[in-house]
Amino acid sequence: MALSRQRTYYKAMRRAVATLNSSASAKEKLEVIIRGTARSMKAGTSLVLLDANRKKLIHSFSRGLSQFYLRKGVLDAEASLSEVITGQPVIVPEVAEDSRIQFPEVAAKAGIVSMMGIPVMLGGQAVGSLRIYTKERNEFSNQDVNFVTTMASLAALAISGVLSPKEEEAGVIKSENLVETTPLRKVRPATFAHPSEEEFARILDFYNIEWVYEPRSFLLKWEGERVTEMFTPDFYLPGLDLYIELTTLKQSLVTGKNRKLRRLKELYPEVNITLLYKKDYDHLLAKYGVGPLAQTRAHGISRVLYSVSEIDGRVRALARQISKDYADRHPIMVGVQRGFLCFMADLIRQITIPIDLDFMAISYYSGDESSVVKITKDMDLNVAGRHVIMVEDIVDTGITLNYILNHLRAKGPASLSVCTLLDRRVRRILDVPLDYIGFEVPDEFVVGYGLDYREEYRNLPFIGIPRIEKKRRKKIGRQKD
Repeated sequence: MALSRQRTYYKAMRRAVATLNSSASAKEKLEVIIRGTARSMKAGTSLVLLDANRKKLIHSFSRGLSQFYLRKGVLDAEASLSEVITGQPVIVPEVAEDSRIQFPEVAAKAGIVSMMGIPVMLGGQAVGSLRIYTKERNEFSNQDVNFVTTMASLAALAISGVLSPKEEEAGVIKSENLVETTPLRKVRPATFAHPSEEEFARILDFYNIEWVYEPRSFLLKWEGERVTEMFTPDFYLPGLDLYIELTTLKQSLVTGKNRKLRRLKELYPEVNITLLYKKDYDHLLAKYGVGPLAQTRAHGISRVLYSVSEIDGRVRALARQISKDYADRHPIMVGVQRGFLCFMADLIRQITIPIDLDFMAISYYSGDESSVVKITKDMDLNVAGRHVIMVEDIVDTGITLNYILNHLRAKGPASLSVCTLLDRRVRRILDVPLDYIGFEVPDEFVVGYGLDYREEYRNLPFIGIPRIEKKRRKKIGRQKD
């Protein structure tokens, strides 16, 4: 029997090695490794990978496990076994009796009795784990442990194939905004249900925001042991502990989804979730020059939102507050891109304390799968130990500002605050801190005083809402509910 199992393990390893030496993609190689492990062990198998903060474990490739189990929720690296912490194999013969199992009730319902976790090591540290799940009690022999350890090593080789030598040596990737990334981004599989989800994922990738697609299904209703209603958000952002649900249906048709969200928040008050409606999503795409609204033109101003005198009064008030708060601190004021020019020019003329000025520029989102945001013009001044005030024309989703603040924090300033003329909080996705706010604006495009719509209307002395032509678009694919 032992010899037969040894042959089975040998065949699986030989197939995995052959695939590693082929031109297959990293994802295809990992799928072969997971499939071979599952078949040889006659057990459920999953490759879980660490997120950028090394706090969450994400089911990335699996075989023989139900969706019910896989979507139980994102795993806590410290609360779920301990192999990625210690770098050593972990065997759990009785799942129901072991405190290292994070979701024991879900495991019991899935029929899982025993588990084994073998760390996937890269550059001297664990980047994930290869886990085995059996429905019968299993102590796991030395032969079993050696086989899974070998397959975990082959998985590490497959992952290292998509990393540069420096990335492989470190086990992590240093990105443009100095946030650590893991192989999770390089090999994560995702088959999107709708084009809007794929486009949104590209935007997140552009800003180096780590995401996981549909990692958890929340139980909303049940009758006895039978679940009658669930809700599975589209995205989870591990670094921000945030779920995001997209809907491209008209707002009048999302009553059912809103009901589910209300129910979710009642049952799971600790869960942070944001819903992006069709209007929100179209506006988000237009911000980056893509989508249906980006193809329209503005035909004048429908109404003035803030007059010249209102803007002047509010800018003076902000300048007085900044002058008071930063007395004797000689701050650096930093602007990004072009929209801030009118606001910053008027603001600094009213500030009564010494200040320094600097500017930054970042690349634009193009919709390309491989594009990532870059600092095209960095600060000239050394901000280490200095008090920095980030000046923005408008903050809506918070995605761009989050990236810039991460970049500035890495420079070691004594303090970092944000002053924005306009706050469009209704469109916020990432909750970024705002210290000084001029006006809170409605969910409308606004132009003037440096703000543009397709590069028009920046020179207007007031802030207004443009009259945008309505343009019907053809339906592409099915609607996302």
